[in-house]
Amino acid sequence: MPDWLTLHIVALILVAALFGGMLTFAALFAPLIHRKLPSDTAIGFTREVFPVYYRAMGILALVAVLPLVPAQAYWTEIAILVTVAVGFVFANLVLRPHVNKARDENRDGRFKLLHKVSVLLNLAQFVLVTIVLIRMAQ
Repeated sequence: MPDWLTLHIVALILVAALFGGMLTFAALFAPLIHRKLPSDTAIGFTREVFPVYYRAMGILALVAVLPLVPAQAYWTEIAILVTVAVGFVFANLVLRPHVNKARDENRDGRFKLLHKVSVLLNLAQFVLVTIVLIRMAQ
């Protein structure tokens, strides 16, 4: 088996892990937090969980790039994964503090808008990761 094929498989597994992590968090974990925990507890818990989620998914996106570089054939996938990683950095360092501040200041309209932006960003990232996964699986 050529080295590039082995690296491709490693990258594919990493992208699949990214896909699975994002899907599990968005479809199961985040909704369960708000359905099963009292509001104050859920808010405090999500404030602790989201930075970890953003860092872990951002790092995983970048780690998935590493095995693709030697193949010199996956530049589109690399660009998409780097974009996804930058999105996680933006969400964690810029968007999340503004969402938290809006909630703390009881600015419901601003909170709802910023929360919607963060959900749409995560959805866009998920779509991009799905595209990479499909492209690499072919």
